Amino acid sequence: MAEDLIDDIYEASAVPERWPRLLQRISDLVDARGTILFVARQATLKYLVSPQLEAHVPTYFERGYQFRDERTRRLFDFNLAGFVTELDVFTPEEWEADPIRQEFWAPAGMGWGAATHLPMPTGETIIVHAERSTARGPYERAALDQLDQLRPHLARATLMASRLAFERASGAVDALGMMGLPAAVLDGLGRLFVANAAFDAMVPGVFLDRQTGIELADTNVDALLRRGLDAAAVDAKGAPLSIPMPARGGQPPMILHLVPVRGLARDVFSRASVVMFVTPVVIADVPTAEVIQGLFDLTPTEARVARALGRGATVAEIASGNGVAQPTVRNQIREIFAKTGVNRQADLVGLLRGMARPAGGDRPQDG
Repeated sequence: MAEDLIDDIYEASAVPERWPRLLQRISDLVDARGTILFVARQATLKYLVSPQLEAHVPTYFERGYQFRDERTRRLFDFNLAGFVTELDVFTPEEWEADPIRQEFWAPAGMGWGAATHLPMPTGETIIVHAERSTARGPYERAALDQLDQLRPHLARATLMASRLAFERASGAVDALGMMGLPAAVLDGLGRLFVANAAFDAMVPGVFLDRQTGIELADTNVDALLRRGLDAAAVDAKGAPLSIPMPARGGQPPMILHLVPVRGLARDVFSRASVVMFVTPVVIADVPTAEVIQGLFDLTPTEARVARALGRGATVAEIASGNGVAQPTVRNQIREIFAKTGVNRQADLVGLLRGMARPAGGDRPQDG
């Protein structure tokens, strides 16, 4: 076996972008169409795939096959410290009749696989699956021996990749801590993965570290956090989100920022899903309607109403100024409360006055 292939395995552990090319090299070694690397972590399943299978694998997940794949279940039950094929865990008739083989693999011209699972001490399970074309036929013993020789190197490399991902997450929150900002990294289920000391000091007064995920002590604002985390879990490419946190229990008003973790490293080996950090606010004049709209995802009209309330205008004055009825303004205020996490005009005024920069200070930056 080429030593440079083993070198590539360890190089990929430090450079996540190298994994697809490495998986294709493994495929070529055993005459497979392509190879998939899955990372199973409790309720989440992520994957990397070699280029030749990129067009096929997303459909597997879209159809929910990962939840009812008999081939995967039998792989775990067989529990061999090596690569396993269908003929190890199915009779030929069973595999021929397998629904996922018939619906997904066979129409794509595939249906002969070799797979292994690698339990990690960090709690994840790695699955490496090389899929051959139907025409090429099942794996010979010689091909499985070649894959088995790679198995310990893949186990070490994936463990190294997981550890390096943790170090990167820890470095990110430490850097924010050096700037005086409380920060934490959350996993895909919204649970605390790593945090700096400034963030730890806000638990349990502001944040609640639950087994089910991080929560805010302020239940109104926590609803906004839940929505933000749910959106980040669905779309890793989503925009950062800023959530207002009114003064509470001696804590001044703050802004909580959620930044989705992007890139190949997030997709597979890192538990990191969202970077969360807190910025303080200072008492000043009410910010512009444009800034309010950008921070809280308000409509332009809602932003103007919010700014008018912040500057002390009454409902009647706002209605008259905008040429609308007072009930219309009250409906707009209810929408503003829902989006900002407050339920009283006094809280909204305090929040908006706490968001602006002092006179003569730096210009505000969105997000």
